[in-house]
Amino acid sequence: MNTNNQRRLFMTRMAGTCLVMCTPVCHAADPALKESDPAAKEHAYVEDAAKVDVKRFPEFKDTQKCGSCQLYEDKGKGWGACAIFPGKLVKEAGWCDVWG
Repeated sequence: MNTNNQRRLFMTRMAGTCLVMCTPVCHAADPALKESDPAAKEHAYVEDAAKVDVKRFPEFKDTQKCGSCQLYEDKGKGWGACAIFPGKLVKEAGWCDVWG
C-alpha cells in the first residue's frame, strides 16, 4: 500500500471515529425550549398540548401535537428538534401555533 492510500485510509477512519464520538455530545447540547423563551411565547408554545388556550386558538384539535407535526424531528425520549426553534428541543406532547 503506498503512502497516499495509507493516508486516505487513516483520514477515513479518523473521520468515522470523530462522527461516532461527537454525535451523542451534539444532541445533548440542544437545550429544551422553555415556555418562557421569547420565541416560544411568540408562537404560543406549550409543553403539553392539553394546555392550549382553545378560546385563542379555536381551530386547535387535541390530535395536534409537536410529535405529529411535519416540522418535528424525533430525537428520542419524548423530545425532538423543530425547524421553528433551531437549536432547541421541543416536547413531543407540546404544541405551537405553527403546527402543520
